[in-house]
Amino acid sequence: MSKMINYIPGRKPVIELIQNEPEKIDLVYFQHHKGGALAKIVNQCRHNRIRYKFLNRADLDRIYSGNHQGVIARTSAQKTIPLGEILAKAQKAYLPVLLALDQIQDPGNVGTLARTALALGTGGFIVPKDRSAYLGAGAYKASAGAIQQINISRVTNLARALDEARDSGFWIYAARYDLEAENIFDFRIKFPAILVLGNEEKGIRPNVLKRCHHSLYIPMPGGFDSLNVAQAGAIMLGQFLGKKERKSD
Repeated sequence: MSKMINYIPGRKPVIELIQNEPEKIDLVYFQHHKGGALAKIVNQCRHNRIRYKFLNRADLDRIYSGNHQGVIARTSAQKTIPLGEILAKAQKAYLPVLLALDQIQDPGNVGTLARTALALGTGGFIVPKDRSAYLGAGAYKASAGAIQQINISRVTNLARALDEARDSGFWIYAARYDLEAENIFDFRIKFPAILVLGNEEKGIRPNVLKRCHHSLYIPMPGGFDSLNVAQAGAIMLGQFLGKKERKSD
């Protein structure tokens, strides 16, 4: 995936993208002190709850060296879908599981998780709009293209999204090691399910954790406990798949 695919420069192209496919936009960059000509686009970003950021001219030029007219939209690698739609699709997926990524920052981790999730037939991802990895070239490369095929829903508030999922009959599981967590190899998983994976350093936020029915952990008898989030997610999804297939027998 080239850089040109990820960045849309110029006032008219950005306005058209906001009007026609606002869900595809990850972030809009504006030039500081450019004047009132960009105020309309800023207002459209606010109206559509699209993140935006002001930069100086030199920083904008580093993102796109051509005539950007003081505005550049950064797009995701894939078009996202509404929460209600992904919940409905997930219930019909081969593995009726969604991954909720709570502010995972590394595009490589997201891409690797997408590759695993697509291979195992899950329903896709739920990701918060803020403080999450950019689903661009890095995620695309790590996923071997899976990021463009998997269903993704970007939500303003992950905790409220999990509330809606619970109301739709989903069981919410947190990938987290604590005194109350259950051994995933022994625990009986109920479907449809959502597996919540937390930030690489801070883990799952308390307000998100409160929405989870259970916490699950991976026992590591080898004494080496430094699995990253993509590795832990892959192991857990494999267990979800095995438990689903045994249940179907």
